[in-house]
Amino acid sequence: MNFTSLKILAEENTSPKIVKFLREMGFDVLDTKEQNWCGKEDAFILKQSTAEERFVLTYDSDFGTLIIHDRKKFFGIIYLRLAQLNNSNTIHVMNKLIMLNPVVHPHEIIVISDKKVRIRRVVT
Repeated sequence: MNFTSLKILAEENTSPKIVKFLREMGFDVLDTKEQNWCGKEDAFILKQSTAEERFVLTYDSDFGTLIIHDRKKFFGIIYLRLAQLNNSNTIHVMNKLIMLNPVVHPHEIIVISDKKVRIRRVVT
């Protein structure tokens, strides 16, 4: 599937401005804040995203730890590893990724930095 066809679950540290931007770009975004899931454990978020086949959008590296080291089930992760975590930089970087529109698959972690994108397949 192409990146632009992903369904996304935005975890609680994702700004409503980022959620709005992604929705305006045509993404199906479920926001944890809108679901009243703030404060829920990361394992709960992974379970919900897997049930709905959504990639978790996060700035939190703990999701990678749960998946790689603890072998938790997951559908996909979009990990924003940015030098500046402000909304304008996040939108800028996400817009570049949308323009690239790479092919992605379930069980991948997409690591987005300011300068590059890495896609890592995790065998479950």
